[in-house]
Amino acid sequence: MVSQLIRLKVKAGKAEELEGLVAKLMRDVVANEPGSIYEVRRVRGEPLTYLYFISFPDQAAFDRYAAADYHTEMSPKALALLDGDPIFEDLDAFT
Repeated sequence: MVSQLIRLKVKAGKAEELEGLVAKLMRDVVANEPGSIYEVRRVRGEPLTYLYFISFPDQAAFDRYAAADYHTEMSPKALALLDGDPIFEDLDAFT
Protein backbone atom coordinates (compact mmCIF):
# COMPACT_ATOMS: atom_id res chain seq x y z
CA MET A 1 0.00 0.00 0.00
CA VAL A 2 1.03 3.59 -0.62
CA SER A 3 -0.36 5.89 2.05
CA GLN A 4 0.05 9.53 3.03
CA LEU A 5 -1.20 11.93 5.64
CA ILE A 6 -1.47 15.48 4.33
CA ARG A 7 -1.99 18.50 6.58
CA LEU A 8 -3.06 21.79 5.09
CA LYS A 9 -4.36 25.12 6.24
CA VAL A 10 -6.75 27.14 4.09
CA LYS A 11 -6.86 30.92 3.86
CA ALA A 12 -9.58 32.68 5.86
CA GLY A 13 -12.80 32.83 3.86
CA LYS A 14 -11.75 30.01 1.51
CA ALA A 15 -12.82 26.91 3.46
CA GLU A 16 -16.14 26.48 1.65
CA GLU A 17 -14.45 26.71 -1.75
CA LEU A 18 -11.81 24.17 -0.75
CA GLU A 19 -14.45 21.81 0.61
CA GLY A 20 -16.30 21.96 -2.70
CA LEU A 21 -13.16 21.05 -4.63
CA VAL A 22 -12.35 18.24 -2.22
CA ALA A 23 -15.89 16.82 -2.34
CA LYS A 24 -15.68 16.55 -6.13
CA LEU A 25 -12.22 15.00 -5.97
CA MET A 26 -13.44 12.44 -3.44
CA ARG A 27 -16.32 11.47 -5.74
CA ASP A 28 -13.85 11.07 -8.62
CA VAL A 29 -11.52 8.91 -6.52
CA VAL A 30 -14.38 6.64 -5.41
CA ALA A 31 -15.54 6.28 -9.04
CA ASN A 32 -12.10 5.71 -10.55
CA GLU A 33 -9.76 4.27 -7.92
CA PRO A 34 -11.06 0.90 -6.66
CA GLY A 35 -9.45 -0.23 -3.44
CA SER A 36 -8.31 3.27 -2.51
CA ILE A 37 -9.11 5.19 0.66
CA TYR A 38 -9.49 8.97 0.53
CA GLU A 39 -10.64 10.62 3.76
CA VAL A 40 -10.57 14.31 4.64
CA ARG A 41 -11.38 15.80 8.02
CA ARG A 42 -11.28 19.26 9.55
CA VAL A 43 -9.15 19.47 12.70
CA ARG A 44 -11.34 20.04 15.76
CA GLY A 45 -10.67 23.50 17.18
CA GLU A 46 -8.80 24.56 14.02
CA PRO A 47 -11.54 25.27 11.46
CA LEU A 48 -9.06 26.23 8.73
CA THR A 49 -6.88 23.12 9.09
CA TYR A 50 -7.58 19.84 7.30
CA LEU A 51 -6.06 16.38 7.39
CA TYR A 52 -6.20 14.06 4.41
CA PHE A 53 -5.58 10.34 4.72
CA ILE A 54 -5.05 8.74 1.34
CA SER A 55 -4.11 5.14 0.67
CA PHE A 56 -3.76 3.27 -2.61
CA PRO A 57 -3.29 -0.47 -3.18
CA ASP A 58 0.14 0.00 -4.78
CA GLN A 59 2.48 2.53 -6.39
CA ALA A 60 0.89 2.09 -9.82
CA ALA A 61 -2.54 3.02 -8.41
CA PHE A 62 -1.09 6.07 -6.69
CA ASP A 63 0.69 7.12 -9.89
CA ARG A 64 -2.56 6.79 -11.90
CA TYR A 65 -4.36 8.97 -9.34
CA ALA A 66 -1.56 11.56 -9.33
CA ALA A 67 -1.68 11.80 -13.14
CA ALA A 68 -5.47 11.68 -13.52
CA ASP A 69 -7.12 14.73 -15.08
CA TYR A 70 -9.47 15.16 -12.14
CA HIS A 71 -6.47 15.40 -9.78
CA THR A 72 -4.18 17.54 -11.93
CA GLU A 73 -6.98 20.01 -12.71
CA MET A 74 -8.08 20.35 -9.07
CA SER A 75 -4.65 20.61 -7.43
CA PRO A 76 -3.63 24.12 -8.60
CA LYS A 77 -7.07 25.46 -7.68
CA ALA A 78 -6.79 24.00 -4.19
CA LEU A 79 -3.20 25.12 -3.71
CA ALA A 80 -4.23 28.71 -4.47
CA LEU A 81 -6.61 28.57 -1.49
CA LEU A 82 -3.97 27.48 1.02
CA ASP A 83 -2.23 29.50 3.69
CA GLY A 84 1.24 28.01 3.27
CA ASP A 85 2.43 24.75 1.81
CA PRO A 86 0.76 21.43 2.58
CA ILE A 87 2.73 19.04 4.78
CA PHE A 88 3.04 15.52 3.36
CA GLU A 89 3.92 12.50 5.46
CA ASP A 90 4.50 9.12 3.83
CA LEU A 91 3.18 6.29 5.98
CA ASP A 92 4.31 2.69 6.41
CA ALA A 93 2.14 -0.20 7.53
CA PHE A 94 3.40 -2.10 10.55
CA THR A 95 1.12 -5.13 10.52
